[in-house]
Amino acid sequence: MFYFKGTRKPNFENISQNIYDDFWNNKTDKFRSKLMDREYIFIDWIKPNSRVLSIGCGNSRLLLDLKNKKNCDVYGVDIAESIVNLLKTNNIPAKKTDVTSFGFENDEFFAKKFDYIVMSELLEHLVLPEKIARSLADKTDYFVISLPNSAFYRYRIGLMFKGRFFTQWACHPSEHLRYWSYIDFLDWLKALNFNIIEFKSSNGPFLKNIWPNMFGNQICYLVKTGLSS
Repeated sequence: MFYFKGTRKPNFENISQNIYDDFWNNKTDKFRSKLMDREYIFIDWIKPNSRVLSIGCGNSRLLLDLKNKKNCDVYGVDIAESIVNLLKTNNIPAKKTDVTSFGFENDEFFAKKFDYIVMSELLEHLVLPEKIARSLADKTDYFVISLPNSAFYRYRIGLMFKGRFFTQWACHPSEHLRYWSYIDFLDWLKALNFNIIEFKSSNGPFLKNIWPNMFGNQICYLVKTGLSS
């Protein structure tokens, strides 16, 4: 995972200002056919009849399944117009939003509080994820987060024996800007005064939830946004 043949030498002559629209253009005629491993964990955590917002949702069918199977009131936000159109076509309220823009959280779309805000494979793409997390903390009771674990054993071995850092981008190196191990991310949450309720590694070998920092590949976090007592 996170190695893509041929992407070590991207073409810097063709860098688009609309990289996410370009990425999704040919992939948004329908939702993915099935949930990802991490999304099964999300569905297990999210209670029926909840109000749920997913930020940077892409063509995931998570919101659709939450709506149809758990009777949730669902909303989507994405920077790609094609994704927003896909959601709206499937009767899911959606808005094109750049969450790195100043004051995005003051839009009326965020006016009513959510029970859960999902940020799946999002934070590592942002220059200042702390700012986004703080901006949204009073908009929800819980964050549902997933991240790649940079301390995963395969990456350690690759760096030791191949001398190369792991690749976590498909088209262009600017896709992933921040990197956390499991331990790093716990410290990050604590620094923001968030409480971790539960974590679960969505993939990795059998020790992934016993020794997540070494064996968890992608790790999911259920986070309470209220201040620590």
